[in-house]
Amino acid sequence: MILLVVDTQKGCFDERLYAFETVRNNIKQLITIARENNVEVVYVQHDDGPGTELDKTADNYEIYEEFAPREDEKRFEKNVNSAFHPYDRIDGIP
Repeated sequence: MILLVVDTQKGCFDERLYAFETVRNNIKQLITIARENNVEVVYVQHDDGPGTELDKTADNYEIYEEFAPREDEKRFEKNVNSAFHPYDRIDGIP
C-alpha cells in the first residue's frame, strides 16, 4: 500500500483553493498517519516546462512546505495534466 500525493506544489497549492485549510490539514494528517504506519508516501509533481510557473527550476515547482517529502521518499515528475492517463509518461517509472 502507498499514499500517492499528487500536484501539491507551491505553484498550484495555496489559499486560492476551495476549503484550503481543510484540504491542507487533511493532507498533512494523511501523510503523518502513513509515515507512522510505515506506508510508503510517493509524490508526483507537474512540470509545465521552461519559463512557466511550474518550471522544475522554479521555487513554485517544489512541494508545499508543510508536507514536503522526506529525503527517502520517492518523487516522480509528469509533464501532462493527469497522473492517471494510461498514455502519459511519468519520469522515474520504467
